[in-house]
Amino acid sequence: MTPMSEPPSLPAGTLLDACAVLSLYATRRMAEIIATAPAPVAISEEVLQEALYVRRIVDGVSEREPVDLTPLIASRILTVIGAAVEGELHTFIDLTAGLDDGEAMTAALAIHRAYVLVTDDRKAERLLAGRVQLRATLDLVKVWAEAEQVDNGTLREVLTRIYERGYQPPSRHALKPWWDKLLSGGSSLP
Repeated sequence: MTPMSEPPSLPAGTLLDACAVLSLYATRRMAEIIATAPAPVAISEEVLQEALYVRRIVDGVSEREPVDLTPLIASRILTVIGAAVEGELHTFIDLTAGLDDGEAMTAALAIHRAYVLVTDDRKAERLLAGRVQLRATLDLVKVWAEAEQVDNGTLREVLTRIYERGYQPPSRHALKPWWDKLLSGGSSLP
């Protein structure tokens, strides 16, 4: 990465960290979900290198499935960005004391470019609260579900795949009741 004088002129958008990428990829509907995001969606170069496999359950057996973001990148549904200015690199280095490289770079880019950061990592949420606007994967799923009027069966399937990947929202998450209701077979309507 060679620092430039100014970051590329991208409209403010949404940056996904590795855990968000893995959860969204596990849904098998990542393109649909991020296409309904309110702003362009991107990942850092580090996240592209970190988000390699998702866990899926086949006949009751857990398997690793390779993550292939190439079609999303080629169709420009997802953009890959890197640090472009010295300040982003300094913030990245500072954040690596508490976060892994993908989260740290994603956070540094979000801070400097006023992007929304999508993460499900509690430590990242705690360290970044007040420094950047945070969202969770479920927020994107809910926006998609409402925009596309997704039926409960499809939503249950999507949430089950996220759960099988290894994520479950903490009890404090605002969408935890929605998650619980759908996975238990209830309606998604409040």
